[in-house]
Amino acid sequence: MADRVYLDWNATTPLRQEAKAAMAAAWELIGNPSSVHSEGRRARRLLEDARNAVAKAVGGRPQDVVFLSGGTEANALALTPGLRRAAGAPVQRLLVSAIEHASVLAGGRFATEATSAIHVTRAGVIDLNHLRALLADGPLALVSVMLANNETGAIQPVADVAEIVHAAGGLLHVDAIQAFGKIPFDLASTQADLMTLSAHKIGGPKGAGALVLAEGVEGVEAFLRGGGQELGRRAGTENIAGIAGFGAAAKAAMTALKADAARVRGLRDRLEHGLRQTPDVLVFSDDVKRLPNTVLFTAPGMKAETAVIGFDLGGIAVSSGSACSSGKVQPSHVLEAMGYRSEVSQGAVRLSLGWSTTETDVDLTLKAWRKLADTLVKGERRNTA
Repeated sequence: MADRVYLDWNATTPLRQEAKAAMAAAWELIGNPSSVHSEGRRARRLLEDARNAVAKAVGGRPQDVVFLSGGTEANALALTPGLRRAAGAPVQRLLVSAIEHASVLAGGRFATEATSAIHVTRAGVIDLNHLRALLADGPLALVSVMLANNETGAIQPVADVAEIVHAAGGLLHVDAIQAFGKIPFDLASTQADLMTLSAHKIGGPKGAGALVLAEGVEGVEAFLRGGGQELGRRAGTENIAGIAGFGAAAKAAMTALKADAARVRGLRDRLEHGLRQTPDVLVFSDDVKRLPNTVLFTAPGMKAETAVIGFDLGGIAVSSGSACSSGKVQPSHVLEAMGYRSEVSQGAVRLSLGWSTTETDVDLTLKAWRKLADTLVKGERRNTA
């Protein structure tokens, strides 16, 4: 793979060496972390070290970190009717932004009729006025808004959302999976009541995720019941190797965050400048705050499926958006929620960079794009409304 360029970091990241070493050490342990003997206690120590690392990364308490199989399960567990603050009333309905990940749009354990979508602006940012209107028209709500969109990279004003939600007596869930390790944040700055994270977006292994609760949040109801692991919030013997890798990746990501973000932003800007040399290239959400590593773009007449295949044949791994649709290239629900026609959303290609991306990678990508643009993009101008 040395001759290829990987620009699909928002889908998944390479395994960090720190995570690989932590996982290798975990595989040497034979004890069950719920056992009281020495072997079990050694496994428990790895588990709790990782819990401390993940909690520290987002300013939470270790006892409020629930380890799960990934971001999808974490989101599903977070979306639970009956959640409440210790002295507050339980939530009865769910409000989700229209640009959420599919695992949030599915609604968790809320009934379909108890779920409503919050509009977003043309720039892909939540419409705060629509949120206020929805909150005023019904019982207490759990509101779910992602910190950064996985397709456009648009960063959402979650602190403003939290102020509105809490004033209405509701709770806020923040899917921070795509933002984790890319921009600084924590529970305090977002004012989230529940936050979800995933290991493989920060250089950890696939198959490990976490739900982090703010202090005082109650009512999380386990999907799996049995041995009482994770303080009764998720039964089943913990994935020690995966969780150890998660903790090590969290430490490494937090240490390198500031430097990585600045360097990657410069590469992203260089990439965008090169793409814009093709007439009428449209970069989505370029007029709002975005993740420093993400470019979602299209050009007149371009089809995403053809473009992704063309890039791949040229040695460049890119995507057409979320990687969670069984490999199918479909119109982006994110762009449609932003008001773009399906013809436009079907042509969107996402380039996402990471800590090992180089200037050479960017230059090779632009070289591949210049060759592709001649065949993928029609000469005539197209209305993108």
